[in-house]
Amino acid sequence: MPRSVERGPRDMAAPAASRPPNAAELASARRLFAIALSAEDQGRWAEALETYERIRKIVVSPSLWYHIGVCHEALGEVVEALNAFELALSGATARKEVALARESRSRIEALRARASQIVLRLPDDAAGVRVEIDGDPIHPALVGAAILVTPGARRVVVEAENYTETFEATVQADTGALVELRAELGRKRSSAPPRRRAPVRPAPRGEPAPDPLLPAEVVVGTAAALAVGAVITGALAYDVRHSYLKENADPAPGSLGKREALYERGQALAITSTALTGAALLAGGFATYLFWPSSPARSASPDAARSSASRPRAPGPTALSPWIGPDGAGVALRGSL
Repeated sequence: MPRSVERGPRDMAAPAASRPPNAAELASARRLFAIALSAEDQGRWAEALETYERIRKIVVSPSLWYHIGVCHEALGEVVEALNAFELALSGATARKEVALARESRSRIEALRARASQIVLRLPDDAAGVRVEIDGDPIHPALVGAAILVTPGARRVVVEAENYTETFEATVQADTGALVELRAELGRKRSSAPPRRRAPVRPAPRGEPAPDPLLPAEVVVGTAAALAVGAVITGALAYDVRHSYLKENADPAPGSLGKREALYERGQALAITSTALTGAALLAGGFATYLFWPSSPARSASPDAARSSASRPRAPGPTALSPWIGPDGAGVALRGSL
C-alpha cells in the first residue's frame, strides 16, 4: 500500500449505527485497527479483513473502507473491493482528504478494468423474477443491465413465476469480459381457466313456496296455549280481585296483612295475564302470516288473476283474541268460516 495514504485510526469517529460509540468502544476499535494493520502487512488478508469487519460494526471511516478494499482486492474479490474503494472515495472527498481520495480513485480505475460483467436476457413478459449469482440474490431491476462480477466461474440461477422451468448455468467470466446470457425458462404457464358456474334456473311457476323453518301448526298451537294461559290467569285475577273487594268492604280486625297479600297476588296475576295475552296476539299474527296466500299466487299471470277474481275468495284464517276486564275474561273468535 502506498505510504501516501495515512495508516492510522485517526478518523474513526463516524458511528456505524444510530447509537454513537462510547469511549471504551472507540478505544477497543483503535486497538483492533492496529492488529488488523499488522495482519495486513504480513499478508494475512483474510484475518485482517475479518478484523476490519468487526470494527465496521462499531465505527466507519474512509480509511477503514480503504483497508477493507485492499483486503478484498488481495483475496481476488474484485466487486467487493470496488464497493469498498468507492465508499472510501466518497467519504474522503467529503472530508477533503486529498491523498486518500486520489489513491481510492486510482484503485477503482484499475479494478474496473479487471471486473467482468454479465448481462441477463429474459422473456419480456417474465414476471416474479428471481436471480442469484453464486448464491447471492440480485435485484430483478438489474436484468438486462451489466452486472459486475469477479472474474472466474460464476453460477447463475434464474426463475420466473409465470414460466415452468428454472434456468441454471455456470459461465466463465474472463477478466474484463462482458458475458451475455439468455435464460431459457421453458414454457409459459397457462393461466387457470375461470371456473364455470352452474346456471341459475328460475323456479317453475305454480310450485308452492318452500316450507317455513317453523311449521304453522306449531305456531298455532303456541298461540292457543298462550291464549288459554291468559284466560286462566285472567280468571284467577278476577277471583282474587273479587275476594279483595269483599274483604276490603267490611274488613275484619287484624286482616290488613291478608288484604295486602290478596291485592299483590291479584296484581301479579293481572300482569301475567296481560303478558300472555300480548304473546298470544303476536303468535296469532304470525300464524295468520303463515296461512296467508304466498307471493307466487299474487304474482300469477293476468289471465289467472282475472279468473281468480271471478271466483269467490276462499275463507280467510281465523284468530283467537283473549281478553280480560274488570268483570271477567274470555277469548274472542274473529274471522270468517
